[in-house]
Amino acid sequence: MSEAIQLSAALRTEAASNLKDIIPAVVYGSGIENASLSLKRPEFEKVFAQSGESGLITLKLDDGRELPVIVKDLQFEALKNRIIHVDFYKVNMDKKVTAETSLNFIGEAPAVKAHGGIVVEHLDQLEVECLPSDLVQKIDIDISVLAELGDAIHVRDIKLPKGVEAKTDLDQIVVHVVEPKKVVEEAPVAAPAEGEAAPAPAAEGEAKGEEKKEE
Repeated sequence: MSEAIQLSAALRTEAASNLKDIIPAVVYGSGIENASLSLKRPEFEKVFAQSGESGLITLKLDDGRELPVIVKDLQFEALKNRIIHVDFYKVNMDKKVTAETSLNFIGEAPAVKAHGGIVVEHLDQLEVECLPSDLVQKIDIDISVLAELGDAIHVRDIKLPKGVEAKTDLDQIVVHVVEPKKVVEEAPVAAPAEGEAAPAPAAEGEAKGEEKKEE
């Protein structure tokens, strides 16, 4: 069971003008009317680093309400890659929700050292379904089981926390080890000396370096 992280928010009645210190947001969901909010940027960035998009957050509004929410969507400013808007979804603690949980790869694959293999990660998030209280920020994937070239971990192989069910295709490859491609180097073609013409290609049916016999 995950422990909800607390985040303060102020109800907002007009557009936010100071995007350097304030992030505009909205909350909607189960049993509430949509409400526009203002978040203190440093506080939200600290909380989001802990919760991610699947961690449970207790949103403390300045009107006294405390809402259990998850981050539903983020908007970024393209040039500065800075968060400029947040969508919160208010969850019902008694109903299951679907969320994207980050995958955290740990350990070392023996196939890399033993066979020169390359670890290829196919997924970095997993879609899960569970009660809000069972949400987790990340799921560890131990790649130390990848001992041979071609070994793979599928979604069905992941050990999920109690109460958490994977919604991603169970046959989907999460990570596997591949053989490195062999680089074939072609011998360079010698350039003709200055003033010399490049040799003409041999005629069809004529071997290079052989003179055509007179009939």
